[in-house]
Amino acid sequence: MKSSENYKIDYPIDVKELKKYCNPSYVVIRDDKLIVSNKRYAKLSKEKMKNIEKDFGIPVVYSRVYEEISEKMGRFVAKYNIINPRNNIVVGLSGGKDSLALLHLLEPYRRKFGISITAITADLNIDGKRPWGNIEENTHLKKVHEQCEHLRIPHKIISHCGNVVEMSRYLTENAKVKGIEYSPCFSCSLTRRHIITNYIHDNCETFETNGTDENKKNNSKNYNNHKNYKIAFGHTLEDNSDTILANMFKGDKIKSLAPIKEFTPMNVPFDEFGFNLDLKPCTIIRPILAIKEEKIVKALEECDIWYYKDKDECPYSRANGDGIRKRAHFVLKDLEKNIPNVREMVISSTLKTIGDDFE
Repeated sequence: MKSSENYKIDYPIDVKELKKYCNPSYVVIRDDKLIVSNKRYAKLSKEKMKNIEKDFGIPVVYSRVYEEISEKMGRFVAKYNIINPRNNIVVGLSGGKDSLALLHLLEPYRRKFGISITAITADLNIDGKRPWGNIEENTHLKKVHEQCEHLRIPHKIISHCGNVVEMSRYLTENAKVKGIEYSPCFSCSLTRRHIITNYIHDNCETFETNGTDENKKNNSKNYNNHKNYKIAFGHTLEDNSDTILANMFKGDKIKSLAPIKEFTPMNVPFDEFGFNLDLKPCTIIRPILAIKEEKIVKALEECDIWYYKDKDECPYSRANGDGIRKRAHFVLKDLEKNIPNVREMVISSTLKTIGDDFE
Protein backbone atom coordinates (compact mmCIF):
# COMPACT_ATOMS: atom_id res chain seq x y z
CA MET A 1 0.00 0.00 0.00
CA LYS A 2 1.53 3.34 -1.04
CA SER A 3 1.36 5.93 1.69
CA SER A 4 1.48 8.73 -0.86
CA GLU A 5 -1.94 7.59 -2.04
CA ASN A 6 -3.38 7.67 1.50
CA TYR A 7 -1.60 10.50 3.29
CA LYS A 8 0.00 13.72 2.24
CA ILE A 9 3.60 13.42 3.39
CA ASP A 10 6.09 16.07 2.38
CA TYR A 11 9.00 13.71 1.73
CA PRO A 12 12.37 15.46 1.29
CA ILE A 13 13.17 13.21 -1.68
CA ASP A 14 11.22 11.67 -4.54
CA VAL A 15 10.13 8.29 -3.16
CA LYS A 16 9.15 7.03 -6.62
CA GLU A 17 12.68 7.70 -7.82
CA LEU A 18 14.11 6.03 -4.72
CA LYS A 19 12.21 2.86 -5.65
CA LYS A 20 14.54 2.48 -8.63
CA TYR A 21 17.37 1.84 -6.16
CA CYS A 22 15.71 0.09 -3.21
CA ASN A 23 12.49 -0.75 -1.36
CA PRO A 24 11.70 2.47 0.61
CA SER A 25 9.58 0.51 3.12
CA TYR A 26 12.81 -0.65 4.76
CA VAL A 27 14.58 2.69 4.92
CA VAL A 28 14.08 5.60 7.34
CA ILE A 29 13.71 8.80 5.32
CA ARG A 30 15.01 11.98 6.96
CA ASP A 31 15.81 15.23 5.20
CA ASP A 32 19.50 14.92 6.20
CA LYS A 33 20.11 11.17 5.79
CA LEU A 34 18.61 7.80 4.98
CA ILE A 35 18.93 5.05 7.59
CA VAL A 36 18.76 1.41 6.51
CA SER A 37 16.24 -0.61 8.54
CA ASN A 38 16.81 -3.91 6.76
CA LYS A 39 19.48 -4.11 4.06
CA ARG A 40 18.25 -7.41 2.61
CA TYR A 41 14.57 -6.45 2.35
CA ALA A 42 15.50 -2.98 1.11
CA LYS A 43 17.53 -4.76 -1.61
CA LEU A 44 20.50 -2.51 -0.97
CA SER A 45 24.09 -3.21 -1.90
CA LYS A 46 27.11 -1.01 -1.21
CA GLU A 47 27.07 0.07 -4.84
CA LYS A 48 23.39 1.06 -4.68
CA MET A 49 23.99 2.99 -1.47
CA LYS A 50 26.79 4.93 -3.17
CA ASN A 51 24.55 5.63 -6.16
CA ILE A 52 21.78 6.95 -3.90
CA GLU A 53 24.25 9.25 -2.16
CA LYS A 54 25.51 10.50 -5.52
CA ASP A 55 22.14 10.96 -7.24
CA PHE A 56 20.10 12.22 -4.26
CA GLY A 57 22.87 14.14 -2.50
CA ILE A 58 22.03 12.58 0.86
CA PRO A 59 24.10 10.14 2.97
CA VAL A 60 22.92 6.55 3.49
CA VAL A 61 23.66 5.25 7.00
CA TYR A 62 23.91 1.56 7.78
CA SER A 63 24.18 0.40 11.40
CA ARG A 64 24.06 -3.31 12.15
CA VAL A 65 22.67 -2.57 15.62
CA TYR A 66 19.93 -0.32 14.23
CA GLU A 67 19.05 -3.04 11.73
CA GLU A 68 18.94 -5.54 14.62
CA ILE A 69 16.49 -3.52 16.73
CA SER A 70 14.39 -2.72 13.66
CA GLU A 71 14.08 -6.42 12.80
CA LYS A 72 13.30 -7.27 16.43
CA MET A 73 10.55 -4.66 16.57
CA GLY A 74 9.16 -5.95 13.27
CA ARG A 75 8.86 -9.49 14.61
CA PHE A 76 7.29 -8.22 17.85
CA VAL A 77 4.77 -6.06 15.98
CA ALA A 78 3.81 -8.99 13.76
CA LYS A 79 3.52 -11.44 16.68
CA TYR A 80 1.05 -9.28 18.61
CA ASN A 81 -0.60 -7.59 15.60
CA ILE A 82 0.32 -4.21 17.07
CA ILE A 83 0.14 -2.07 13.93
CA ASN A 84 -2.39 -2.43 11.13
CA PRO A 85 -2.66 -0.77 7.71
CA ARG A 86 -3.75 2.88 7.83
CA ASN A 87 -3.53 3.18 11.60
CA ASN A 88 -3.14 6.70 12.98
CA ILE A 89 -0.27 6.48 15.46
CA VAL A 90 0.29 9.15 18.10
CA VAL A 91 3.74 8.84 19.68
CA GLY A 92 4.25 10.08 23.23
CA LEU A 93 7.56 11.86 22.65
CA SER A 94 9.73 12.91 25.57
CA GLY A 95 12.72 13.20 23.26
CA GLY A 96 14.69 10.66 25.28
CA LYS A 97 16.47 7.72 23.67
CA ASP A 98 13.50 5.34 23.77
CA SER A 99 10.79 7.59 22.35
CA LEU A 100 13.07 9.03 19.65
CA ALA A 101 14.22 5.56 18.62
CA LEU A 102 10.55 4.50 18.44
CA LEU A 103 9.74 7.49 16.23
CA HIS A 104 12.49 6.50 13.77
CA LEU A 105 11.57 2.80 13.85
CA LEU A 106 7.95 3.64 13.04
CA GLU A 107 8.78 5.99 10.15
CA PRO A 108 9.08 3.28 7.42
CA TYR A 109 5.60 1.99 8.37
CA ARG A 110 4.23 5.08 6.62
CA ARG A 111 5.21 3.40 3.38
CA LYS A 112 4.91 -0.21 4.52
CA PHE A 113 1.40 0.06 6.03
CA GLY A 114 0.27 3.53 4.98
CA ILE A 115 0.04 4.74 8.59
CA SER A 116 0.09 8.35 9.76
CA ILE A 117 2.31 9.49 12.62
CA THR A 118 1.96 12.46 14.95
CA ALA A 119 4.29 13.15 17.88
CA ILE A 120 3.04 14.78 21.08
CA THR A 121 5.24 16.07 23.88
CA ALA A 122 3.42 16.64 27.16
CA ASP A 123 4.71 19.72 28.99
CA LEU A 124 4.22 18.70 32.61
CA ASN A 125 4.74 20.44 35.95
CA ILE A 126 6.95 18.28 38.18
CA ASP A 127 6.88 20.20 41.46
CA GLY A 128 7.79 23.45 39.72
CA LYS A 129 10.13 21.89 37.15
CA ARG A 130 8.99 21.79 33.54
CA PRO A 131 11.58 19.74 31.56
CA TRP A 132 9.42 20.06 28.43
CA GLY A 133 8.57 23.76 28.68
CA ASN A 134 8.42 26.55 26.10
CA ILE A 135 10.20 25.61 22.87
CA GLU A 136 11.60 29.12 22.48
CA GLU A 137 13.30 28.91 25.88
CA ASN A 138 14.17 25.21 26.08
CA THR A 139 17.16 24.17 23.97
CA HIS A 140 16.50 20.47 24.48
CA LEU A 141 12.87 20.76 23.41
CA LYS A 142 13.90 22.72 20.33
CA LYS A 143 16.20 19.84 19.36
CA VAL A 144 13.37 17.34 19.92
CA HIS A 145 11.24 19.40 17.55
CA GLU A 146 14.08 19.46 15.01
CA GLN A 147 14.22 15.65 15.02
CA CYS A 148 10.53 15.58 14.07
CA GLU A 149 11.18 18.12 11.33
CA HIS A 150 13.98 15.92 9.95
CA LEU A 151 11.45 13.05 9.73
CA ARG A 152 8.64 15.30 8.42
CA ILE A 153 6.45 14.16 11.31
CA PRO A 154 4.04 16.70 12.87
CA HIS A 155 4.98 17.58 16.45
CA LYS A 156 2.71 19.13 19.07
CA ILE A 157 3.66 20.37 22.54
CA ILE A 158 0.71 20.43 24.93
CA SER A 159 0.91 21.83 28.47
CA HIS A 160 -0.99 20.95 31.64
CA CYS A 161 -1.14 23.08 34.79
CA GLY A 162 -1.36 20.27 37.35
CA ASN A 163 1.60 19.62 39.65
CA VAL A 164 2.00 15.84 39.31
CA VAL A 165 3.79 15.58 42.68
CA GLU A 166 0.95 17.30 44.54
CA MET A 167 -1.56 15.27 42.50
CA SER A 168 0.04 12.03 43.66
CA ARG A 169 -0.14 13.17 47.30
CA TYR A 170 -3.81 14.03 46.84
CA LEU A 171 -4.55 10.59 45.37
CA THR A 172 -2.72 8.89 48.26
CA GLU A 173 -4.55 10.90 50.92
CA ASN A 174 -7.93 10.23 49.29
CA ALA A 175 -7.37 6.58 48.37
CA LYS A 176 -10.37 4.35 49.07
CA VAL A 177 -8.03 1.64 50.33
CA LYS A 178 -5.66 2.76 53.08
CA GLY A 179 -1.97 2.02 52.64
CA ILE A 180 -1.89 2.69 48.90
CA GLU A 181 0.75 5.23 47.92
CA TYR A 182 0.61 6.85 44.49
CA SER A 183 3.91 7.95 43.00
CA PRO A 184 4.40 11.12 40.90
CA CYS A 185 5.12 8.76 37.98
CA PHE A 186 1.52 7.50 38.24
CA SER A 187 0.07 11.02 38.14
CA CYS A 188 2.46 11.89 35.31
CA SER A 189 1.23 8.86 33.35
CA LEU A 190 -2.43 9.79 33.93
CA THR A 191 -1.82 13.38 32.85
CA ARG A 192 -0.01 12.35 29.67
CA ARG A 193 -2.85 10.00 28.81
CA HIS A 194 -5.37 12.77 29.47
CA ILE A 195 -3.46 15.13 27.15
CA ILE A 196 -3.02 12.65 24.31
CA THR A 197 -6.49 11.07 24.37
CA ASN A 198 -8.16 14.48 24.42
CA TYR A 199 -5.94 15.63 21.54
CA ILE A 200 -7.06 12.62 19.51
CA HIS A 201 -10.70 13.21 20.42
CA ASP A 202 -10.50 16.87 19.36
CA ASN A 203 -8.51 16.23 16.18
CA CYS A 204 -9.69 12.84 14.95
CA GLU A 205 -10.66 14.26 11.54
CA THR A 206 -7.50 16.28 10.96
CA PHE A 207 -4.90 13.51 10.80
CA GLU A 208 -3.03 13.08 7.52
CA THR A 209 -5.57 11.96 4.91
CA ASN A 210 -5.88 12.54 1.22
CA GLY A 211 -8.52 15.10 2.03
CA THR A 212 -11.61 13.33 0.72
CA ASP A 213 -14.88 13.58 2.62
CA GLU A 214 -15.16 9.80 2.57
CA ASN A 215 -11.80 9.36 4.32
CA LYS A 216 -12.67 11.94 6.97
CA LYS A 217 -15.97 10.19 7.57
CA ASN A 218 -14.22 6.82 7.90
CA ASN A 219 -11.57 8.25 10.23
CA SER A 220 -14.25 9.62 12.55
CA LYS A 221 -15.93 6.21 12.65
CA ASN A 222 -12.60 4.53 13.29
CA TYR A 223 -11.99 6.76 16.29
CA ASN A 224 -15.41 5.98 17.71
CA ASN A 225 -14.67 2.26 17.87
CA HIS A 226 -11.06 2.90 18.99
CA LYS A 227 -9.53 0.61 16.40
CA ASN A 228 -7.63 2.97 14.13
CA TYR A 229 -6.06 5.43 16.58
CA LYS A 230 -3.22 4.12 18.69
CA ILE A 231 -0.96 5.77 21.24
CA ALA A 232 2.62 4.49 21.06
CA PHE A 233 4.95 4.63 24.06
CA GLY A 234 8.65 3.75 24.07
CA HIS A 235 8.60 1.24 26.93
CA THR A 236 11.52 -1.18 26.71
CA LEU A 237 12.61 -4.59 27.96
CA GLU A 238 14.03 -2.90 31.09
CA ASP A 239 10.72 -1.14 31.78
CA ASN A 240 8.88 -4.46 31.57
CA SER A 241 11.25 -6.51 33.73
CA ASP A 242 11.57 -3.67 36.28
CA THR A 243 7.76 -3.48 36.54
CA ILE A 244 7.43 -7.22 37.10
CA LEU A 245 10.06 -7.31 39.85
CA ALA A 246 8.79 -4.11 41.50
CA ASN A 247 5.29 -5.62 41.74
CA MET A 248 6.78 -8.64 43.47
CA PHE A 249 8.72 -6.45 45.92
CA LYS A 250 5.48 -4.60 46.77
CA GLY A 251 3.52 -7.82 47.20
CA ASP A 252 1.21 -6.86 44.33
CA LYS A 253 -0.24 -9.13 41.69
CA ILE A 254 2.43 -9.95 39.12
CA LYS A 255 1.71 -8.37 35.75
CA SER A 256 3.61 -7.78 32.54
CA LEU A 257 3.34 -4.64 30.42
CA ALA A 258 1.03 -5.30 27.46
CA PRO A 259 2.25 -4.99 23.85
CA ILE A 260 -1.21 -3.64 22.99
CA LYS A 261 -4.04 -2.77 25.35
CA GLU A 262 -7.45 -1.13 25.22
CA PHE A 263 -8.24 1.42 27.93
CA THR A 264 -11.79 2.40 28.84
CA PRO A 265 -12.84 6.00 29.67
CA MET A 266 -11.94 7.24 33.12
CA ASN A 267 -12.49 10.47 35.00
CA VAL A 268 -10.16 11.25 37.89
CA PRO A 269 -11.36 14.17 40.03
CA PHE A 270 -8.87 16.56 41.58
CA ASP A 271 -11.36 18.79 43.37
CA GLU A 272 -8.70 20.47 45.48
CA PHE A 273 -6.95 21.66 42.32
CA GLY A 274 -10.10 22.70 40.48
CA PHE A 275 -9.86 20.25 37.57
CA ASN A 276 -10.54 16.66 36.54
CA LEU A 277 -8.46 14.38 34.36
CA ASP A 278 -10.85 13.20 31.67
CA LEU A 279 -9.23 10.18 30.03
CA LYS A 280 -10.87 9.19 26.76
CA PRO A 281 -10.93 5.55 25.59
CA CYS A 282 -7.79 4.58 23.75
CA THR A 283 -5.51 1.84 22.49
CA ILE A 284 -1.95 1.94 23.80
CA ILE A 285 0.84 0.11 21.98
CA ARG A 286 4.42 -0.61 23.06
CA PRO A 287 6.28 -1.70 19.89
CA ILE A 288 9.81 -1.75 21.40
CA LEU A 289 8.92 -3.70 24.55
CA ALA A 290 11.30 -6.52 23.60
CA ILE A 291 14.32 -4.26 22.96
CA LYS A 292 17.12 -3.52 25.42
CA GLU A 293 18.07 0.07 26.17
CA GLU A 294 21.77 -0.54 25.56
CA LYS A 295 20.95 -1.58 21.99
CA ILE A 296 18.85 1.55 21.51
CA VAL A 297 21.66 3.80 22.74
CA LYS A 298 24.23 2.11 20.50
CA ALA A 299 21.93 2.28 17.46
CA LEU A 300 21.26 6.00 17.97
CA GLU A 301 24.96 6.70 18.41
CA GLU A 302 25.93 4.74 15.30
CA CYS A 303 23.28 6.59 13.27
CA ASP A 304 24.28 9.94 14.82
CA ILE A 305 20.77 10.65 16.10
CA TRP A 306 20.58 13.20 18.92
CA TYR A 307 18.38 12.42 21.92
CA TYR A 308 17.42 14.29 25.07
CA LYS A 309 19.06 12.96 28.25
CA ASP A 310 15.97 13.78 30.29
CA LYS A 311 16.99 11.61 33.26
CA ASP A 312 19.12 14.55 34.43
CA GLU A 313 16.04 16.79 34.58
CA CYS A 314 13.27 14.76 36.22
CA PRO A 315 13.79 14.32 40.01
CA TYR A 316 11.74 11.12 39.92
CA SER A 317 13.54 9.41 37.04
CA ARG A 318 15.31 6.09 37.50
CA ALA A 319 18.62 7.91 37.97
CA ASN A 320 17.34 10.39 40.56
CA GLY A 321 14.47 8.62 42.31
CA ASP A 322 14.65 6.19 45.23
CA GLY A 323 11.52 4.09 44.79
CA ILE A 324 10.99 0.34 44.55
CA ARG A 325 11.11 0.40 40.76
CA LYS A 326 14.61 1.89 40.87
CA ARG A 327 15.72 -0.79 43.32
CA ALA A 328 14.24 -3.49 41.12
CA HIS A 329 16.15 -2.05 38.16
CA PHE A 330 19.50 -2.17 39.93
CA VAL A 331 18.90 -5.67 41.34
CA LEU A 332 18.41 -6.90 37.76
CA LYS A 333 21.32 -4.79 36.49
CA ASP A 334 23.61 -6.42 39.05
CA LEU A 335 22.38 -9.90 38.10
CA GLU A 336 23.00 -9.12 34.41
CA LYS A 337 26.74 -9.06 35.11
CA ASN A 338 26.69 -12.84 35.49
CA ILE A 339 23.38 -13.70 33.78
CA PRO A 340 23.19 -11.52 30.64
CA ASN A 341 19.67 -12.60 29.68
CA VAL A 342 18.16 -12.45 33.18
CA ARG A 343 15.62 -9.79 32.15
CA GLU A 344 14.34 -11.91 29.27
CA MET A 345 14.02 -14.88 31.64
CA VAL A 346 12.06 -12.81 34.21
CA ILE A 347 9.61 -11.77 31.48
CA SER A 348 9.40 -15.26 29.96
CA SER A 349 8.76 -16.88 33.34
CA THR A 350 6.09 -14.30 34.16
CA LEU A 351 4.25 -14.75 30.86
CA LYS A 352 4.31 -18.54 31.27
CA THR A 353 2.78 -18.09 34.72
CA ILE A 354 0.16 -15.38 34.12
CA GLY A 355 -0.63 -15.89 30.44
CA ASP A 356 -2.17 -12.73 29.00
CA ASP A 357 -2.71 -10.97 32.34
CA PHE A 358 -0.99 -7.82 31.14
CA GLU A 359 -0.86 -4.46 32.89
